[in-house]
Amino acid sequence: MLDVKAYGAVGDLSILDSPSFQAAIDECHRIGGGTVNVPAGEYLIGSVELKSGVLLHLEIGATLWASTNRADYREDWSGVYESRILFKATNADLFGITGKGTIRGFGTEKFGSWWGVPQPPDLRVCTCFFDNCRSVTLEDIRIRDSSFWTVHLKHCDTVYISRISIQNYRYHLNTDGIVPDSCRHVFISDCHLSTGDDCIPIKSTEQEACGPIFVTNCILETPNTAIKLGTETYGNISDITFNHCTIHASIGIGFFVKDGGSVERVRMSDITIESADLYHIKPVLPLFIDIEKRHADSKMGSVRDIAFRDLFINTQSTIVVQGAPDSLLDNISFQNITMRITGYTPYSNRNKPITGKRMLKEQRDTEFMIKPAYMTIAYGKNVRLDHIQVFECTEAAEHRRHKLCLAYSENVLYDHAPIEAGGNEQWIG
Repeated sequence: MLDVKAYGAVGDLSILDSPSFQAAIDECHRIGGGTVNVPAGEYLIGSVELKSGVLLHLEIGATLWASTNRADYREDWSGVYESRILFKATNADLFGITGKGTIRGFGTEKFGSWWGVPQPPDLRVCTCFFDNCRSVTLEDIRIRDSSFWTVHLKHCDTVYISRISIQNYRYHLNTDGIVPDSCRHVFISDCHLSTGDDCIPIKSTEQEACGPIFVTNCILETPNTAIKLGTETYGNISDITFNHCTIHASIGIGFFVKDGGSVERVRMSDITIESADLYHIKPVLPLFIDIEKRHADSKMGSVRDIAFRDLFINTQSTIVVQGAPDSLLDNISFQNITMRITGYTPYSNRNKPITGKRMLKEQRDTEFMIKPAYMTIAYGKNVRLDHIQVFECTEAAEHRRHKLCLAYSENVLYDHAPIEAGGNEQWIG
């Protein structure tokens, strides 16, 4: 075990300590690996490269403050949208960050069109970016006020993330929590993520598959999407499992398929969703699935073999699940879904949520968002619906809405009984 203070770190914010961190990590890697310990203190740091075989361990009382000076970050480390990077690893094995210390960013001001500040800050820093790495561990650490994506995993295999806490400023856009991007074998458990953007967005930003990914026993809070598949779907996303999670979010669960990839073999169970009270400023849905083309020449993606079970939802909104005329949702099931409608929100002027850049507009932007139903399923086949319950408050009950709207869908079972085709739309309840 090596100690950063033995390599010159001071820990009182008087100097930049990242060169001492780097010296200790480099030496630990040179001698074959081990632990670099960070004792209690206040450390000012810029870019630090993590290396194979080295665990960076933050003791209780150790706080690492991300520098606000661009010169303290490596210019050759350019992240998404030209962000800078605090901790980076490339082609590394058997490494990580552990301990009960804290990493603090500086994303504490409002940013985002919803909040009236469309121009991004001059400096944004991704807390952790690991590219093409294997056997990665993040455990017990706390991350606060990241100013950009907090943990970006790209092309990684075998990642264990457990008991970490991410608390970012709610009104700061792009402060996503954990971002598996074209990764395999990612295990996330017992985490509390509170972010200003998506909590766990699963992506494929290149034509490379993503999955399997397992997430369990997490608390997710955001004004955006808590569990998100997409929007970047250039490769296939498959074998995704979420269970035993609690969500406080605008869109609790969202599938955004825009770039030609498939999303398949997804299982989500025992999830509680409470919609954020943002109905007056943006589309708020507890669950949303959409297939579309990002550009006119984009390939059409697909969604198939999806199962939702034991969802408990408090909302004033609806579930909207829509395929496309030339790409039907295939083999999708909802079992034991309980919706408690907590108030009345008009649907007549709603558009679908559009996240990520998109150049096209089409009829489906509004067509199914305005249906007077608490669950709308459009352009699906082989759909199973069992034990769907809706409990309306007095205010909501005064405005007549159906339990379910089926549009352009075929081979639908509702409580084990087939629904006969009755034109383009069928209504239940």
